[in-house]
Amino acid sequence: MPSSVSREALLASMKEKACVPLTLLTAPAGYGKTTLLMQWHEVLRQQTPETAVAWLSLDEADGEPNRFLAYLILALDHAGIELAHLPHLAASQALDVQPQRTLHALRQALARENRAITLFLDDYHLAASPEVADILGQLLEQAAPWLRWVVASRTRPHWPLSRWKAKGWVHEVSARQLILSLEEARCILGNALDANALLQVHAATEGWAVAVQLARLWRTSNEGGVYGLAAFSGGVADVAHYLTTHIFNSLSEDCQTLLLQTSLLERFNADLADAVSGRHDSADHLRQLAHLETLLIPLDAERQWFRYHALLRDFLRLRVDSQQACAIHRAAAHWLAQQRDWSQAVHHALKAKDTALAVNLVVRAGGWELVLHHGIRYAQSLLRQFDAVTCNNHPDLLLLQAYLHAKLGDHPLSSQLLQRASRALDADPRLLRDYHVIQTLSAAYQDHLEHLDSAPPMLHNSPCTLDQTLAQATLECVYALAALARGELASSLNSIRNAHVKMRMIASPRGENYCRIHEAQALALSGQIDSADPLLEEALTFADTHFGQESSLRALVGCVKARHLYWQGEWMQTRPWLEDGWAALEHADGWLDIVAMTAEVGWRTRLRSHGLHAALLALDHVAQLADVRQWPRLNRMVQAWRIDALVQGGQLPAARQALQQIDLEGTASAGQDWRSQEAALLALARVQLHSGSSGGALIRLQHAATVMEGKSLLLPAWRLRLMALAASSKAGTLESADVAEALAPILQHALPGLLLEVGPCLLPALNAHPEPTPMLVAVIKKLRGWRAHPMPSPTALSAKEIQVLGLLASGQSNKAIALALDISENTVKFHLKHVFAKLGVDNRTAAVSAALRQGHLAPLL
Repeated sequence: MPSSVSREALLASMKEKACVPLTLLTAPAGYGKTTLLMQWHEVLRQQTPETAVAWLSLDEADGEPNRFLAYLILALDHAGIELAHLPHLAASQALDVQPQRTLHALRQALARENRAITLFLDDYHLAASPEVADILGQLLEQAAPWLRWVVASRTRPHWPLSRWKAKGWVHEVSARQLILSLEEARCILGNALDANALLQVHAATEGWAVAVQLARLWRTSNEGGVYGLAAFSGGVADVAHYLTTHIFNSLSEDCQTLLLQTSLLERFNADLADAVSGRHDSADHLRQLAHLETLLIPLDAERQWFRYHALLRDFLRLRVDSQQACAIHRAAAHWLAQQRDWSQAVHHALKAKDTALAVNLVVRAGGWELVLHHGIRYAQSLLRQFDAVTCNNHPDLLLLQAYLHAKLGDHPLSSQLLQRASRALDADPRLLRDYHVIQTLSAAYQDHLEHLDSAPPMLHNSPCTLDQTLAQATLECVYALAALARGELASSLNSIRNAHVKMRMIASPRGENYCRIHEAQALALSGQIDSADPLLEEALTFADTHFGQESSLRALVGCVKARHLYWQGEWMQTRPWLEDGWAALEHADGWLDIVAMTAEVGWRTRLRSHGLHAALLALDHVAQLADVRQWPRLNRMVQAWRIDALVQGGQLPAARQALQQIDLEGTASAGQDWRSQEAALLALARVQLHSGSSGGALIRLQHAATVMEGKSLLLPAWRLRLMALAASSKAGTLESADVAEALAPILQHALPGLLLEVGPCLLPALNAHPEPTPMLVAVIKKLRGWRAHPMPSPTALSAKEIQVLGLLASGQSNKAIALALDISENTVKFHLKHVFAKLGVDNRTAAVSAALRQGHLAPLL
């Protein structure tokens, strides 16, 4: 007697619609969705061996987007799809913090495959979060056309099914279509069953697949026949319960015990079954239960992993008392922890009502280090399993939350959590260590580096033990950033190199690459461009190999790459690096130094390619990020850069007006923050050069360059020396020896971008160089072109649009503007629409602000 029937009619319809992107089976439990999926899976494997077929069964934990993507990637990898670095990252739970980056990499890999791929998703309803729905929607709409989905769900997914159906993308199989016919019921129950009995069973079960299967199992039990069904008066659910009871009672005591002890698990294999039952023969008992495959469903072809049909699961769980349940969950938690499935381990510990064990598992998983190893989303998914009381009172969870919020830019909340954690440390050495590390990291993310003015403290006197090495390396990275911010490059390089060694000791590829980024920055600033370039290329290659070309880490390396291209004069090539890098900086945990570096390259290149308005919009965007992350130092840089941009854009009055509103002189004189000082010095020099004060600019620039050279900040000093050349030529004091000295490092390291940065005002100095090189000739030619064809000017506004803007700036309503200009309100709206479009804004306040910056309106005094 067959355990299942081949659904020939349904398989024929699926074969007819095989090229449709989505086949969706929607029906309540027990209608045979999984059985039909397995049959179609087998058909595809036999008929088209060149077709890749992947299978993924979902559970509730898979609603987290990175977890879903990880299992999806592993299923595709198991099916033979070449996915480059993604399976390794998925297996180690280290996918990118931004799921969209992983999704982009996955789409590219699927496009390269160039063969039919069918992906089966069973029990989609369990993981149907909005994020997972969005991922599937993007894959269906944007991935390769040869990717097809076969999805089974108890509820209709929240997808744009109407739109997809209108495009012919969906073949839907409903519960009504899944009802067994009389002949299909006969195939399951056997030909020996007489016609009247068959009709009785079919009527009692209403063709509900699981009930018919239970009737088959009951017939083969000790009862035999179908005695009792004719007199049974309940509905089909009662029939199913009745049959399940009899089938369960017909099993051996050992098999019954195995079913009860594993019924609390979403999925399990023989090893996990042994762990929760304390036995060593679960594999044998699972083989004895093979005839229950419609209720104990195998999840893979090798029949290693299983899940229960909801009907049997619910039946069994009612028969497990609370004390037994806690013991089972606790054993499962320990076994899953050994497999490093921390999310499910914590889930079962909490189901066992053992909060202490759950917290201990988070600590064993690494505590705050989880974020470094597995990313922000993974750590958040662990924390979400705990209730608010536990999260707000346990020091380990408080520290993890404080670190997460520091990375996410919510510094007030991070500080509150740290303060709460400090009251619960109880002089525990490990907690004290972790508190110090998180406090230091939080200070770095808030850009409070002024107190980190010495070498990082050692966490112990003996050589590093493995569990403290990452903490020590992390501290050294932070202290390296603090030294870099102060301009102490030798100290920064020493700290970062020590940290790199430790990151290699503990095999932390992410940590290693951060060290490469920091070291490349310090080397470049100290003038060692030839050493920084290969280190940067090594960091890019490493990121590609270990994390993929779409990773956030590679995007951060790309920010440094863009700066090097900028120095080399390849300004057009910076654009893709900057766009990708800025997206990562906004969504990941970029530190201020790399944000400032990326922002400056961005606005300077945009000023030349798109004009002043585009550059000012870019700076507004940077200012918004500075406000969100509470970075006053970055805001000071933005103020200086805005003045610099206005002068270069021909808006000297607006630059002077902006200069009166800030203390740029004070910033230029403060030596503690060399990066803000550099921005202020360059901006002030621009204003002075265009205001007839070149002599004062020259003295200030030369003095500041000398100071920076004394700190070994050679590259910033070179920038100031080049601006000083422009000031010297304006002041009429240009000497050929000064020109040769200032240009020597630029020529040696081939940095024409620094010459282009100064602009056409540098031409007299370049023309005075005694030995023009091919690089200088090319720069001179480009600067002459810039002088002849200035940068794109602000969009021209009509006289009427200027009038409307002026009244708008004075606070007038549309009606008042219409009366003042003797036009209709609709005409006012028409003019405003065009003004908004020309200024690139979408509201009245932004229009006035943009018009003031671009000089369309006089500054309001």
